Amino acid sequence: MSHDERTNPNAPVFESNPDASGIRIWDPIDKGSFVFHTPVPVSLERADTDTFPVPIDSAVRLRTNRLDVPERVDFNVWDSDGSISDLVNPCDGDWHSEQVAYLEIPTSPMKLYVHVDCPLSIRERNGGVHIDLGEERTIFIGSRSHSDSPVGTITVTDNVEDVMRAVSLLGSSLKTLDPERSFPTLRGHPPLIERGDEFSVPPNIVRPETEVRLVLPPERRYVYAATSLAYYLGANVVPGDSPRLETPNRRYSLDGTGGFDGFEAEVSRVFQHLFFLDCIIRDEGSYDIPVQEREAVEPLLDFDCSSLYERSLAEQVDTYLDVPFDVTEPHLPKWCLTTDLVPSEANVGALPFIADELSLVRCPTPTTHVQPAAEAPEIADFCRSIQTPSESGGSTPAVSPQPTTSKEHVWIGDGVPVGGNKATVDSYRRRVDHDSSERSTIRVQIVCNDTNMKDEGEVREQYSFRDTSRHEVDIAYDLTVEELRTVFAADVDYLHYIGHVNHSGIECADGVLDTRTLDAVNVESFLLNACRSYEQSATLVEKGCRVGVATLSDVSNDPATKIGCLLARGLGAGLSFWSALSIAQSETLSGDQYVVIGDGSLTLCQPFSRIKPMLFIETDSDGGYTIRIKPFYPPCDSAGSMFGSVWDDDMTQHLQSDWIGDFHLEAETLDEVFREESMPIKYDGDLYWSDDITTKDLR
Repeated sequence: MSHDERTNPNAPVFESNPDASGIRIWDPIDKGSFVFHTPVPVSLERADTDTFPVPIDSAVRLRTNRLDVPERVDFNVWDSDGSISDLVNPCDGDWHSEQVAYLEIPTSPMKLYVHVDCPLSIRERNGGVHIDLGEERTIFIGSRSHSDSPVGTITVTDNVEDVMRAVSLLGSSLKTLDPERSFPTLRGHPPLIERGDEFSVPPNIVRPETEVRLVLPPERRYVYAATSLAYYLGANVVPGDSPRLETPNRRYSLDGTGGFDGFEAEVSRVFQHLFFLDCIIRDEGSYDIPVQEREAVEPLLDFDCSSLYERSLAEQVDTYLDVPFDVTEPHLPKWCLTTDLVPSEANVGALPFIADELSLVRCPTPTTHVQPAAEAPEIADFCRSIQTPSESGGSTPAVSPQPTTSKEHVWIGDGVPVGGNKATVDSYRRRVDHDSSERSTIRVQIVCNDTNMKDEGEVREQYSFRDTSRHEVDIAYDLTVEELRTVFAADVDYLHYIGHVNHSGIECADGVLDTRTLDAVNVESFLLNACRSYEQSATLVEKGCRVGVATLSDVSNDPATKIGCLLARGLGAGLSFWSALSIAQSETLSGDQYVVIGDGSLTLCQPFSRIKPMLFIETDSDGGYTIRIKPFYPPCDSAGSMFGSVWDDDMTQHLQSDWIGDFHLEAETLDEVFREESMPIKYDGDLYWSDDITTKDLR
């Protein structure tokens, strides 16, 4: 089914696999792809999405006797009544059932369901999985993107009480008020917020009736800090003297230790506590998939999970607040994201995106500004350039935010965080405003504009995309100003620039290109791997790029080359810009001089199994290996998603954990893992990539 045949232009695309018999599914929003192989070529016909018991964006009908998945994946088995009846890990051995209604592949890059309605067998073979239908049958495959679009826009004035009314309406996108809204796909993207002359809201945006109120002082910082909590509870946000959470049966103070700092910490604490307990009881519903954290916490609770599940959201909140924090806090997973949001009128448009990510919010006070130091004079010859801040045109002060324990940390406001992630309201808006690509090929353009750096041009070989991803990686040398201007106007997913940036702009073969003079910027993401490239990079984001990586100071050639290569490996493996840069930064002393500007959650592609593991390996005395897994989650898997390892005998699922393990593997099994996909490996303090090594290299 081609792009033009879809009623929803953002829906996943089904197409015949050009490389082998079968089907390829492509998500134009998140750039994820998934492949089923079939014994012979199949004909795809558009199908009714109502065939499935869950919301589906697009579906096809086909006839086959077998579906093969080229990598090992798990399955949820659904009954015809829409409930999960079994979990299948093919590594546990062959599995068979006399009647299966639906199969769900929970780790695929998009939501993916197969309607079979027949007996079937699932077998692991040669690192992949066979789904055997016994004979040729008509089946249906349905899909929807993990990403949702906002249903409308709320207009607010600069009156803070208008902002309170808008935040009260963010919960209108919740797809359920049951504890299952702790699953990312059941929350829905909140409506957008923009500034205007008067308050207005479309008629289809209506706050859910949750009987929960947030009473807050009518100050912008209080409202911003409580945004995610208000959204998740569908709370009505109203002005009052002292901050508190109210239900029909109780009032809970949010003062904490007093003052705004006490409130900010208490909101974060309450939010994580309530959310975690929703995750504990949600498997009482349709998704009967308990998490390891429930096993640990349930014996400590004074309520019955099954009974509480049937009660209203407000009653659940009351019960949760009776549970002491010291019961839940030892078991809380590391939170996904903390956003430092300067509480200005201009930043109000960021609130829906912050809520969508369930980010914890801090509203910073004036922060110490720091100036990144230039390289020492004696190593100037080894740098891409040496400039003073005035020579580079730099005027944006660096800031040092307070550390956070979250996995990711974003700054939204004036200044740029050293070694951190700088987001803007406009870059967030491009998540939903950009047109979905009609092509399913990932385009990477490398530009090397310095003959002395042609060795770094070999970075082309580092873009090792999955075999199921279509991609083009081109390299050009010594571009002129007009040639580089044309590149920025082209439909390119990622531009990797190698060369120099001076006070006037990006150096080219015949002069300098100042990004402020660009009329069109269609490049989606970029790396300007040159000294002090922040100002030119920030302009690219202002003009249309969704995300970029830039430098704050002078950088030496060898570390810069290493950063460029590591970014290429990470992005090609499916990591977000945040995650890819964090790995690269940890490998060089000058890594903190690189910063992500814009929407760092963007990925160039999606891993086949959606979540990319990083393995930390130690050698055992018996010749085997102990493995710990650090999962890197895609942006669609915000708080509440689950992760499990095929090495868990009982298929234990963990809430979005920072670490999972320890697992003991023999060398032969670990080599099979290395061959399955490209992933970062840490062994004896050194970084490797799985497709470059075998266990013999670890001895």
